[in-house]
Amino acid sequence: MEKTSAYAGSSGSSGSSGALPGSGTTSDTSAMGGAAPSSVESAGAALHSGIDKAADPARQAVDRISTAAHKTVDRLAEGAGQVADRFSEQTKRVTEAPKEALEFSRSWVQEKPLEAIAAALAIGFVLGRLTGR
Repeated sequence: MEKTSAYAGSSGSSGSSGALPGSGTTSDTSAMGGAAPSSVESAGAALHSGIDKAADPARQAVDRISTAAHKTVDRLAEGAGQVADRFSEQTKRVTEAPKEALEFSRSWVQEKPLEAIAAALAIGFVLGRLTGR
């Protein structure tokens, strides 16, 4: 992470004699022998250091939380995908079951027509007795 100073005169390359930006005068700081800019610089550096020390653990915590959240979302998406696949398989079975039963019945009637007629008569007799007709 690159640290930048908020003070343009802190590097000494601005061409002024150590005055703070916006102060408009250079006689105050030159009369003090440059003590004010160096104390301001050290205070600024200390503040930057304190901010960085506070921000780094927060960044690490945010990264850990973000990673955990992404993993949780991935697991949920994978689980939802599995549930959707199982649901699709069950739906397919339910919709195909009547078709398979009908096909089985057709083939059984074609292979054994007399048994099919006897079974139909027996089922009709039982249903007639149960309904009272």
